Amino acid sequence: MNILIVSNFFTPNNCIASFRIEAFAKYFREAGHSVTVVTEGDRDESMVWNGCRVYYVEDRVLSESKLKSLRLRRKKWTVRHVVYALQERLTLDPKFLWRFRAYRKVKELIGNERFDILLSSYGHLSPHMIAYRLRREMPELYWIADMRDEMSKNLFFPSWGMARRIRPYERKILRTADLVLSVSEPLVRDFRRLGGHDRVLEITNGYDYEEVHDVSFQPVYTMAFIGRFYGAIDPCHWFEAFSGLVAAGDIPPDSRIDIIGNFKKLSIPENIRANVFQTAEVDHAEAIRRALEADTLVLVHPKGRQGVYTGKVFDYLATNKPILALCDSNDVIAKLLEETGAGFVADEADVEAIKKMVLRCYSIWKNQEVLPRNWDRIRHYTRKKQVQNLLDYLSRQKL
Repeated sequence: MNILIVSNFFTPNNCIASFRIEAFAKYFREAGHSVTVVTEGDRDESMVWNGCRVYYVEDRVLSESKLKSLRLRRKKWTVRHVVYALQERLTLDPKFLWRFRAYRKVKELIGNERFDILLSSYGHLSPHMIAYRLRREMPELYWIADMRDEMSKNLFFPSWGMARRIRPYERKILRTADLVLSVSEPLVRDFRRLGGHDRVLEITNGYDYEEVHDVSFQPVYTMAFIGRFYGAIDPCHWFEAFSGLVAAGDIPPDSRIDIIGNFKKLSIPENIRANVFQTAEVDHAEAIRRALEADTLVLVHPKGRQGVYTGKVFDYLATNKPILALCDSNDVIAKLLEETGAGFVADEADVEAIKKMVLRCYSIWKNQEVLPRNWDRIRHYTRKKQVQNLLDYLSRQKL
């Protein structure tokens, strides 16, 4: 098959959304298919990545990398940032102007060769709108709409009005696409209901590194969070629990917290400021290596976004380190940890429950124990396996 992928996120953009699209491209190619990617870049250029042709189309308003740079420097409002924000508020898509340049590039490619499958990925509305337009022009083109997480139900929309306004686009995408992808069974159910059909497939995120069996323990007890805090994701209750345990002498006074890749200003209790170490963002391979230098891997996921995983749970999954998930104990992250035996859960807002789980993780470090993970279930969540699930589905459709 000849597969065309349209996404705002791809290498070298260092984020979970990029890793998902990279996995599609990489494993489609490994399965013997031809893959072309049209994505966003800092300039118009092309390259070959893992045997895939990649075409970068510059966002002349504000690229993802430049937006990240502004956030790192805490420069909130520049002229470009204002235009970016206006696009989002007026059109629901901060990449609205980029959309037209990307569409022209896609049309140029389609004019030169025939594609069997078009895969578009949500994160911004543009890729799906490009795909929707192409699907109407070329009904024979098989369209896969990768929704990933929720769309109109996303709590991170600046206002309820924007969520309501995006629903007609959501229904249009769901009802027109030949296949819809999402990351969990609750979201699959939602999209089936909204789309009015069963052409929705669960393809989770996953991990893409060699599983670890040799476990090391740090000289001092070390908890780590790899990634950034944004929206309602805040470590304040974790910090409060850790602070209380240090003050009570329940964990050693030199216990440490490593936070890698965050650029949001954090409020850290006075008595543990010397225990919290923050370092800049690192690439994905280095992030996994840094995870192996911790004794407990922490994720924070507030209640409300039902069916949504945080990508770092999969990045942590095969490290053989205990995972402490501060999340809804009735949602998908908790169920994943239960089925894989990879860690523990505490309500994100329950400081006493967090304390108990930190003490449990500390005991594992102190006694140099290794959790008995269910490796067969963990391997189900490799990115290669998840992409193969999609390829198997397409094979059954005789594509």
